[in-house]
Amino acid sequence: MDWNAILIALRDFFSARDGRAMVAACAVMTATGKTPPDRASGLPQAADELEYAFNRLFVGPGVVVAPPYASVYLDPDCRLMGESTRRAAAVYDALGLSSSFDEELPYDHLALELDAVLAFRVLGAQDQSAELDALWHYFLHDHLACWLPLFTAKVMQAPAPLHPEISRAIAFLSAWLAAAIKDLPQESLPMTHQPGGTAA
Repeated sequence: MDWNAILIALRDFFSARDGRAMVAACAVMTATGKTPPDRASGLPQAADELEYAFNRLFVGPGVVVAPPYASVYLDPDCRLMGESTRRAAAVYDALGLSSSFDEELPYDHLALELDAVLAFRVLGAQDQSAELDALWHYFLHDHLACWLPLFTAKVMQAPAPLHPEISRAIAFLSAWLAAAIKDLPQESLPMTHQPGGTAA
């Protein structure tokens, strides 16, 4: 499976501004990395339905069923812009990244965290340093693996039937996480400090 293509499509899906962009990202996921024809242009009704279902779950208005922010699941007060947001921002900073979303999204938004995963994959192919390995271990094992299962469970327990494209995206996200955790070294990597200089 082409995880790079799927991760890019997942990032684009969760940061999409409209149904057409969502449908296009889903088409890439379905094709598992092969560039498909632009199906979105012929499916305005499907795009509208997907956008409505997406907003109901992840954006609002009204009560958001499954907020796509780590801090909602990890911080004791379940609020945005908490400690988890600061730690995600510190990981971005350690990787030398800046947000491509003009600060519209907090750093612990799923799309930005998937962007960080993609950066880890690129840097890991160029740099085999223990420091990068330890940061990746922290980000995957002590951050993503702690909140993504809670997020996906919220999505799957939504009161109304899931849109099939959202169900597919969640399945890809869960499959990637399981594969990534399986690929972690069995031995515990030393992590003397959490991102941002906080003692572990």
